[in-house]
Amino acid sequence: MEPQQRTPLTLVEKFDRRTARSRGRTIAVVAAAAVLSTGLIAGCRGKSVNDYLSEGDAAMQKTDLPQAEQSYQAAVKAAPADPRVHVALGNLYVFEQKPTLAQAEFMRVLELEPANPAAHSALGGLYESAGQMGAAEEQYLAAVALRPTDPAYRLQLGALLVKRKREVRAEVEFRTAIGLQPKNAQAHLALANLLNASPDTRAEAEAEFAEVRALDPHLLAAPVTAVPEAPGAAPSAATAAAPPTTPAVKEHKLKPIDRKFKLTKNSPVYQAADGSTSVVGQVHRGHFVHVTGIEGDWLQVTLRNGTVGYIPVAAAE
Repeated sequence: MEPQQRTPLTLVEKFDRRTARSRGRTIAVVAAAAVLSTGLIAGCRGKSVNDYLSEGDAAMQKTDLPQAEQSYQAAVKAAPADPRVHVALGNLYVFEQKPTLAQAEFMRVLELEPANPAAHSALGGLYESAGQMGAAEEQYLAAVALRPTDPAYRLQLGALLVKRKREVRAEVEFRTAIGLQPKNAQAHLALANLLNASPDTRAEAEAEFAEVRALDPHLLAAPVTAVPEAPGAAPSAATAAAPPTTPAVKEHKLKPIDRKFKLTKNSPVYQAADGSTSVVGQVHRGHFVHVTGIEGDWLQVTLRNGTVGYIPVAAAE
């Protein structure tokens, strides 16, 4: 049986077949692109609130505030009832010196979680920066009431009470903080500075300064040895009893930087790169701080109220 011969295709038929194959490939490419696009969209939609918060924190570390705000805003949209997202956004607005927006976020936190001590603490800081000391004290008291065993909140309240000339109550808060955490160097230092203001309690202040040196050498520089009044003579009684008001300070040149650091420790903020100078504020573990320079073992920081001071490098390590 002879094989059946195939009839040659006409030009029109050849064109139709090529067109069909081309359309098939086009449809396949479009379908693949659609699947890829769907996957990408699904991946974006799959981000969790924790992912957005982590992105925002990373942007804060790089001082990329617009990106941080974008990430935190995305976190708010993803979980508007999660207090953490409003805390993060509120802290960002504090750094951007937008107190009204920051206050709104922290108030939102308290609407969602009235027993949030961090939000009360943050609101207290905003009120204090605005000079509303009474309102600040109310918020700090609320934080202490909610977390009475946390020395950080008692130190914050005590520092405000010192500003309001309520030294007796401030001393109670500082001593309570020490009782809760006997090895808290910041608590001992706060009490030492308070006691050092009165001649009657300077001996006890010196004992507290010694405790600070033993617990955290970064907070205080080594004291200068008293120089005898005459060769071979012992220091006078007044000199021997005086606190170390002139500690040795290493000479370091300030190196300007512009970064945001997340604190690993609570710390007082000093007027100069010297732990014996006046305390001009407090910073707290877990919060971001704007670092504007480094000088030896000290970081120059700018607080949310515009105050410039110094904290030990160890507080941000």
